[in-house]
Amino acid sequence: MHACLNPVTARLPEPEDYVRLAARSGFASVDGSAAQWHDWVQRTSLGHVEDFCAELNCKVGHGGLPTNFREGEDAFEADLGKLPAIAATSKALGTRGMATWIAPATAGDVAEFRAMHVGRLRKVSAILKDAGLWLGLEFVGPKTSRSKGNPFVYDMPGMLALCDEIDPEACGLLLDSYHWYTSHGTVDDILALKPQQVVHAHINDAYPGPIDELMDLKRLLPGEGVIDLKAFLTSLDKIGYDGPVAVETFSEELKRIGPEEAARRAGEAMRSVMDCLQ
Repeated sequence: MHACLNPVTARLPEPEDYVRLAARSGFASVDGSAAQWHDWVQRTSLGHVEDFCAELNCKVGHGGLPTNFREGEDAFEADLGKLPAIAATSKALGTRGMATWIAPATAGDVAEFRAMHVGRLRKVSAILKDAGLWLGLEFVGPKTSRSKGNPFVYDMPGMLALCDEIDPEACGLLLDSYHWYTSHGTVDDILALKPQQVVHAHINDAYPGPIDELMDLKRLLPGEGVIDLKAFLTSLDKIGYDGPVAVETFSEELKRIGPEEAARRAGEAMRSVMDCLQ
């Protein structure tokens, strides 16, 4: 496993500047939209991107799914048509797959909501599978995130069941430490996974207090809160996960101090918590 910078924590608009920011802050890879990486390759070349990243020793670790599957059918089909080319670029860059989050509740009928997800994401996963990639799905754990509407999928067992409906050989998890913690996940839940079921990983920390009162977009850098991140990381290590671990910390303070200082602090935090793997 290696430390990866997620743009939620710190970012710069141009990919070259973003990779430089990550590299000088001690990250081995960067996270972002798969469409962003594809556009970078199209604007320059695959060789340029590979050489640029190799020189800085900071690669493209992951690309988020750019397909809009949450709204109208026309928008979904238009994005789906662009996905094969983006997937080919993601595979060429050496990423494991593409991941996205799943809403934990719906205002409408849960069965219809589920059918929409299965139908559309089955098409997405088929394209990724053809490219040799996996689809990663992230459950949103905080109880406060599903306080309005009808609960859908919000924990690991539920998301694994959804993955099985889509395609168990092409669909797995984006496993986030915050969502693992807020959904009352356990170490045994992680240890029961196969390594290929973890497509991507996020790491961040939680404020102290009742778990069911925590808010999704109020988080701390790794090591600043109450989550047992040593258990989280060592469990991923035990099952054989060897991909990027992206620090994704929603924080008004990190926004206020700017990307340079935010990335520096995040790099220090990641080195501190990932020492447990040495």
